[in-house]
Amino acid sequence: MKILLTNTPWYKDGYYGVRAGSRWPHFEKLPDDPCEERPYIPFPFYMAYAAGLLKEAGHDVSVLDAIALGWKEEKFLKKVQNISPDIVVQEVSTPTIDIDIHYAEKIKEIKKDAVIIFCGPNHLMQNKAFLKSHPFVDIVISGEYEGTLKRLMQEMTKGCPDLKDVKGIFFQDRGSIVQTQAAGLIEDIDSLPWPARELFPMEKYVDAVGGLPLPSLQVWASRGCPFHCNFCLWPQLMYGGRNYRVRDAEEVAREIAYCVKKWDYRSFYFDDDTFNIGKKRILELAEEIKKQNINRPFAVMARADTMDEEQLIALKSAGLYSLKYGVESGEQDIVNNCGKALDLKKVEEMVMLTKKHGIKVHLTFAFGLPGETKETVQKTIDFACHLDPDTVQFSIITPFPGSQYYEELDRKGQIISKDWEDYTGYTKAVIRTDHMTEQDLEEALIKANRTWRSHVHRREKVFQYDDLKQYVKGIEEKEIFVLLSSFEEHMKEIVGLLSQEPKKRQKLMVTQNKAGEAEQIFPGKEKIIVQGNRFNSENLSLGLNRNESFFIIPVNNCDGAGYEEIFAFFRDNFPEKYIGVTEEGNIIKDTRLQTQDPRQESKKDS
Repeated sequence: MKILLTNTPWYKDGYYGVRAGSRWPHFEKLPDDPCEERPYIPFPFYMAYAAGLLKEAGHDVSVLDAIALGWKEEKFLKKVQNISPDIVVQEVSTPTIDIDIHYAEKIKEIKKDAVIIFCGPNHLMQNKAFLKSHPFVDIVISGEYEGTLKRLMQEMTKGCPDLKDVKGIFFQDRGSIVQTQAAGLIEDIDSLPWPARELFPMEKYVDAVGGLPLPSLQVWASRGCPFHCNFCLWPQLMYGGRNYRVRDAEEVAREIAYCVKKWDYRSFYFDDDTFNIGKKRILELAEEIKKQNINRPFAVMARADTMDEEQLIALKSAGLYSLKYGVESGEQDIVNNCGKALDLKKVEEMVMLTKKHGIKVHLTFAFGLPGETKETVQKTIDFACHLDPDTVQFSIITPFPGSQYYEELDRKGQIISKDWEDYTGYTKAVIRTDHMTEQDLEEALIKANRTWRSHVHRREKVFQYDDLKQYVKGIEEKEIFVLLSSFEEHMKEIVGLLSQEPKKRQKLMVTQNKAGEAEQIFPGKEKIIVQGNRFNSENLSLGLNRNESFFIIPVNNCDGAGYEEIFAFFRDNFPEKYIGVTEEGNIIKDTRLQTQDPRQESKKDS
């Protein structure tokens, strides 16, 4: 039998989806240049381990990771048709379940007798009703699926297979749906062969934590997590709880050394659920990495309160370059309420120690855990800035069906969307809490990202306004209007610079919905309030003195993209009396033409 393991395409306009290999299936922005490599493609470990296990058992195995390959539907389905598999294994997820069903149906149309198997972190399919509603899906595997898939294939190759003997599945059986007993986990994960990387487009996978040099290998040294986070996806859906299993340190180091030699990797990343459980093992692994003479920088996904300085020193000596710490909140009660059991004082201590040893730090935070309020959101933002990691990730908590937090919110009527494609946590909230609406959570995310961007700009001295300072001195008009921007620090820099020219009268132009915010940021500053919630040609058409006024447009990007209507208005109505200023301090006269000295450009034009 021909077995095909697939990670099917997932796209929307301007974005590609990330599914297999991700604990957080979501969309990433497509590069502007189609030839440019995609910035993040996680390695699909379950698929790769399953492929290795099936190959070891003598099966004819193919792999088709359409997301890594960048293939769209037509090319993917044509390849499936060429392979003509007897068994198709689709790794699915909650956000992608609709598109997963779509491809299962399409594959069935291509090859009617193909057996379609769904597996992966999706609770919605783990019931008889799902198969009854989707007759083109033949089998569903619950939880960690490599061992179950191997046993299933062994049974299916028999002359008279009896799938009832295979634990951990739901299957179609002549019009009825059968559920078998739950399957246990693979207790000895060292018994698994290494992932069958030779079947995958290894050059496509990228998770360069902290700027690891590329190409970079992704590897597991353990599975699971012994802690109780109520929102966490894989421990609850794939492992069924607090199961934690580790690999032999020497075996892990040998695998890395082999892959580095075979594919010439320049770095590697331990993508474990929680890498650093068990100090003795971590110290041993650091030694084994050195013994193998791997000599490559690496990163880990770790827990702050199970780290200490001895481990940091040992890992650094083996090449540790960067790490991720999951923090979630700056409020201790919220961290306690979600079951994480993480001491924030210990987090602060370890972040400082990690930075002291020259290791880059990435921290993750999420808004919407039990007890979240606007005040705790602010504490989290302040805590993140205080810790001052190299990079940070803020998200809106997205509890998946089957997780403890989802069930809790569902009972309280606080799940506000069951459109599963919304379950990415990037910009859209699918929940509300006791104290915060979905709009509050979305605004919290915007505020956090904006504040962090301001923090980084100050830290790295990105605001360079020498050109603007010289330009303002040459403005002859008596009034300078500054359009209110959402980037607070950017506004403060511009207004502060203008304050050095007291003979020129400053005024803020503010949309009606931002008047309160503007007063908080710039109390007492003279303001012109226009109708609406964004600037456009209508509300900018005010009875302003064209002869004595000049306009500054703060632009929250490098080239004025998205500001075309505003620039067009001023180009038509106030030629030579407006400029845009990017957050870096560059002056732009027009979205179609960027210059450092727009007045010189205007002289050339005349």
